[in-house]
Amino acid sequence: MQHPGTLIRAMLARGGAVPVPGCYDALGALLIEQAGFEAAYMTGFSLASSYGKPDIGLLTMTDMVQQATRIAEAVSLPVLVDADTGYGGAANIVETVRAFEKAGIAGLHLEDQIMPKKCGAMAGKKLVPIEEMSLRLKAARAGRKSSEFVIIGRTDAMTIYGLDEVIARAKAMERAGADAVMAPSLSTPVELEAVASSVKIPVIYVAAETVRPNYTRQQLAAAGFAMSLYPLSLIQTTFKAQQDMLRSMFASGDTVQLVDGMAQFADVGRLVGVERAAAFDAELATQVNEES
Repeated sequence: MQHPGTLIRAMLARGGAVPVPGCYDALGALLIEQAGFEAAYMTGFSLASSYGKPDIGLLTMTDMVQQATRIAEAVSLPVLVDADTGYGGAANIVETVRAFEKAGIAGLHLEDQIMPKKCGAMAGKKLVPIEEMSLRLKAARAGRKSSEFVIIGRTDAMTIYGLDEVIARAKAMERAGADAVMAPSLSTPVELEAVASSVKIPVIYVAAETVRPNYTRQQLAAAGFAMSLYPLSLIQTTFKAQQDMLRSMFASGDTVQLVDGMAQFADVGRLVGVERAAAFDAELATQVNEES
């Protein structure tokens, strides 16, 4: 059976800023697959938000692995996950990698923040020294069962120290054996091209549509990015849609005027497998009747 990381590696090698939407549950992953995307990404910010919590390191490795397992089981797509700082020291990182790989995940990214970490778009972040981040990546490499499992290094240095430090850390992560690197908070074309060209391994772009300037896939591909993650798109869209719906319902006292904006009940059921389950029950019933 092909390791899901093999598919991610092929995407990274092909390049072209392949878009990968972020999700926080299995339904979102199913919608990503239904739309035709090649991979899905489980985002820490969105998952924490779905728990009603801020993304400040409150979710544990167990929380993340459990949800990643549900997502990976729901779709045939390869899934990448946000593994924060690895949830501890070197031994914790080894266990983190093993748990995610056992769950069927294609790969993960580790970041260079101190613990407890914060969402990359938040102020007040602090980073570990480059040497400690290199140790994190080496521990992750040591923990994986298959060399196809993808280890991505992430640096949040841009908003703290600037472009030169981002490049220095990207190069250090490459030397430490990262399969790819990512550097959120890049804003200008100059920054994009400088980071994408700073290493020989693939570089992944991280979109934050309502926080930083937006770029087209063509622009990102031209700058040299192999893949683009969209961690906030689904939850921000879902948040606004639900907020608008509930405000309208509260104002009118009913949902009569909202029906046209709703997915059909049958379509939701079909996506999550209601028809498959019914067909399975019918097949079993037929077998029992034939045997009796």
